[in-house]
Amino acid sequence: MPTHLFLAGDSTMATFDESRYPQMGWGQILDQYFSKDLVVRNHAASGRSTKSFISEGRWDTIEKEFQAGDYVLIQFGHNDQKPDEERATKPFTSYQDNLRFFIQRSQAFGVTPILLTSIARRHFDDYGGLKETHGDYPQAVRELAEKEAVVCVDMLSLTREALQELGKEQTKKWFMRLEPGEYSTYPDGLKDDTHLHERGAHQHCLLFVKALITLNHPLASYVKSDFSLSAE
Repeated sequence: MPTHLFLAGDSTMATFDESRYPQMGWGQILDQYFSKDLVVRNHAASGRSTKSFISEGRWDTIEKEFQAGDYVLIQFGHNDQKPDEERATKPFTSYQDNLRFFIQRSQAFGVTPILLTSIARRHFDDYGGLKETHGDYPQAVRELAEKEAVVCVDMLSLTREALQELGKEQTKKWFMRLEPGEYSTYPDGLKDDTHLHERGAHQHCLLFVKALITLNHPLASYVKSDFSLSAE
């Protein structure tokens, strides 16, 4: 029986319909980087925070599929920042409480949780520096992971470094920055610095996979060896 890797998160990780191409969450193509012995189940959904993911029963759905020995990636924050009552959480209280709930429920099933900080938004300042747009939420994840003794993959730090290295212009190709007429599904073009283009989704997968290898995490044993780990 194969091991399963479940994904719980928001639109930056979610799977999108072909009608939205080339938009992809990085979780949409993550299975391409692992052997067939690891089955990826992407439950990430657009617009969800830790709060709404729980209240809508999405976490309950994942639990029904859990088997001992599985893993679950947990990446939220983008929508926990939103002001509406349905989604809003506070970094060091309700946000951490919800993440702790995910951790404890996973462990109760013999499933290993992995916390991830949010991926960076492509927001540069006038001097070419990348702005920090996530407030205290990433730090709340880091601190909780340490307290609960679970692995944290700091995707925010990894993606910030990658975007900063590529620079303001080159990073456009990682995001939904489309010229008018470039894609028939977006005739007027698009300027979206949060959601990922197919190219960016692949690069985020590479960053995650390289992090697993660096951490010598058990999931690294499932990583395919026949692809390049270099960013483009």
